[in-house]
Amino acid sequence: MPGATPDTQEYVFAGLAKFANQPVPVPDQRVYSILFDHDQQEWTATVGETLRGIRLRRVKGGAMELTVSVSIPAMVLAIFPGDPYLVVTDHLLGNTSVGSHLENPFLAGRPRSVVRFSVP
Repeated sequence: MPGATPDTQEYVFAGLAKFANQPVPVPDQRVYSILFDHDQQEWTATVGETLRGIRLRRVKGGAMELTVSVSIPAMVLAIFPGDPYLVVTDHLLGNTSVGSHLENPFLAGRPRSVVRFSVP
């Protein structure tokens, strides 16, 4: 959990769940990373990292595709499973002025892949 100590981790996570109006998932259902589509781009949201993605663009004539990296400086703080999945970032949260064209939290639809935190 970004910005939390081991002693405050559960408290901070519960606060993010409340902010997102989501239940706190049990430990083995907590999501570390997802791969999802948004605005014709493929995005990766990973807890503790900024949002990054790729966009495919057709080269003139339509025969070839060019991959262009895209990113959003907002850091992912939590990902909540569901239909749709919900992602909480640090965009406009607290005293941060990190920019993002996505709302906070934002809906990520049905991800192509999901990686959960490993539970000991």
